[in-house]
Amino acid sequence: MNQGSIPKVEVLREFVGRCAGTLLIVTHDNPDPDALASAFALHYLVTSVWNGHATIAYGGMIGRAENRTLVKSIKMDLHPLSELRLKDYKLIALMDSQPVAGNHSLPESLCPDIVIDHHESPYSGKENICDSPFADIRPDYGSTSSILTEYLRDSGLTDIHREVATALIYGIRSDTRDFGRTAGPPDSAANIFLYPWVDFKLLSSIEHPRLSREYFKRLARTIEQAVVSDDIVIADLKEIDSTDALSEIADLLVRLEGIKWALCYGRLQDGLYFSLRMAGRQGHAGNLAKQIVTGIGTGGGHHLMAGGKIPWGREGAAAYPEKAQELKNLFLDAVKRKTFRGKPLA
Repeated sequence: MNQGSIPKVEVLREFVGRCAGTLLIVTHDNPDPDALASAFALHYLVTSVWNGHATIAYGGMIGRAENRTLVKSIKMDLHPLSELRLKDYKLIALMDSQPVAGNHSLPESLCPDIVIDHHESPYSGKENICDSPFADIRPDYGSTSSILTEYLRDSGLTDIHREVATALIYGIRSDTRDFGRTAGPPDSAANIFLYPWVDFKLLSSIEHPRLSREYFKRLARTIEQAVVSDDIVIADLKEIDSTDALSEIADLLVRLEGIKWALCYGRLQDGLYFSLRMAGRQGHAGNLAKQIVTGIGTGGGHHLMAGGKIPWGREGAAAYPEKAQELKNLFLDAVKRKTFRGKPLA
């Protein structure tokens, strides 16, 4: 599709209009605030601005308290992808991910009609096996929510629903860690544009939700299990209920004084998942995550935050100890810490 100098949102509007029918908007599995907010904003554009029809779907689960509060607070209508029939939809949009990223539940044989994402390409130099009619990939943006904010701005809207603006600004702030991580001018501009419509009382309730006793139990277990050596902290969370648990703990552990790398991993039904965080600017978490699981899984992310998955083989979840040790060894080898002798954090 020749998108030329026409605003991306106009190209998208014309494409959706030509393919009259219902749009299925799919986030990556276990969606984070950026995926949820950008999907919500696209749904708003299609249904409220363009008078079309759209449904939002996700794989995995919504585990983190902030994410559940976000969905509830903005009255977001979304559905497990497993409960829907793909053939009922004319178009499929993949948000905050890319076809071969390995972190969504769309069939491998299906090429989404629309792909909107801000992550670096997971293709590692290989030819893109999916030629989506509309693809907007901007790795120089700190969030997909910033891209959707530009869509709203370029649509010439003079008013935006407060729930949409609040969700987007939270998506931006969450993925850029309040503009201190992988944020650039587009993200700052998006923040300024959204500001007049943000419900800050609502935003505060999302950012500071009530936490369950299980959250504190998991935190206590993690502190007991985490090991530290020099500038690295590693935590094996073993059984987890969502990947949100990994990212939440990794975000916390990387704040430990003197730490450069934080690696957390645990098991779900379909594989071993891990989250990787880096403090400072020497290195690239996304590239490292991709490197250490090449050939055995999928990984990627941003400069300071990343993650990935190693699927089970024939042995299933029984292989977890072996795969966890393999992941740990590959990581330590990549960061040149082969003599790692971790001591308990607590």
